[in-house]
Amino acid sequence: MVEIAANPVVLAIAGLALFCYVVEFDLLLGSRDAEWAQRAATWLKVLPILLSALPLLGLFGTIIGLLKTFRAMAGSRELGQTFVNQGIADALTTTQLGLLTVIPGLLLAALIRRRYRERGTA
Repeated sequence: MVEIAANPVVLAIAGLALFCYVVEFDLLLGSRDAEWAQRAATWLKVLPILLSALPLLGLFGTIIGLLKTFRAMAGSRELGQTFVNQGIADALTTTQLGLLTVIPGLLLAALIRRRYRERGTA
């Protein structure tokens, strides 16, 4: 079984998601003054772009994992079904992680957008 924590794509997804969540929680917990509105306006343009990279990174990790599995299969005639199944499962882990991290991030961004609009009308 492949060590998930050693996978650079997993680390990239975790790092980007953590960065996005820190920004989002900073905006959610900050006082809604003029400075907050300016920061929120900027981040509301950038966050969707950063968050959209998460599932794409997951797909990238899946491609890398599948290619690795198929190359190992091509190089050996003795690999069993268990190896193939485990390789594919490890490859799909990055897609799952990308989707699991983007969904809460998009929901938090929507909440920030709502609070930004409420502040503008208040």
